[in-house]
Amino acid sequence: MGRLISFLVVALALFLGISVFFRVGEIRVEGDSRYTAAQVISASGVEEGAHLFFLNFAMIEQEILKGLPYVGHVEFRRQFPSTLEIRVRDTIPMALIQVEGDYLVIDRYGKILERAQSPPTMRLITVEGLAEPILPRPGEILYLGEEGRYELRYLQDILRTFSTLGLGPRVSMIDLTELHDPTFLFEERFLVRLGPNRQLNQKMDMLVGVVDFLGEEESGTIDLNNADRPIFSSEQIGASSAEAGE
Repeated sequence: MGRLISFLVVALALFLGISVFFRVGEIRVEGDSRYTAAQVISASGVEEGAHLFFLNFAMIEQEILKGLPYVGHVEFRRQFPSTLEIRVRDTIPMALIQVEGDYLVIDRYGKILERAQSPPTMRLITVEGLAEPILPRPGEILYLGEEGRYELRYLQDILRTFSTLGLGPRVSMIDLTELHDPTFLFEERFLVRLGPNRQLNQKMDMLVGVVDFLGEEESGTIDLNNADRPIFSSEQIGASSAEAGE
């Protein structure tokens, strides 16, 4: 019994010590962002005097991501005894969707970064053929309703693939009207038919190989429905269809 009482006394002393000390006295903001340190701190909701041990970082991160839409990544570091460091990194705007006369800027995950009445001056991929987004709010993922879940997933997969492979600057338009065979405009010279949502990395690697093989003077349609056998149709020479590489 004596040992138990001693343990409880020590535990209580530690708890009281932790409760009294390790309070937030300074918040530092680091990273590459369009937002100021004051904006990040305000969005976080953390105030001086909050306890470093009891901060809910997952909740704070969500508050920052929603309150500052262009932020794409957040990290936290405790620097004892009294400093909280918040590291932020902005996401990259990638595509543009027109909705009810306004323009939605989204990143590769489909997160809405801003809603504007005129198209931004930055170069973005125009997305066409989408179902009408429901309650599009900056800071949240684009929502197309239950029936549009597959449509949204395909768009996200396409944008992530473009981003991962560095192809975004070479694409100007995506058309998802035909959901099982969407198209996109590549280098302003090739209309690419993508086919079903599978093997996207392989299809993009094959696309780049075909375009490099064709050279700078050619234009036309490239069908990637079969990732192993892309089909090129030249609009200039009038060929109906010829497998690239022949």
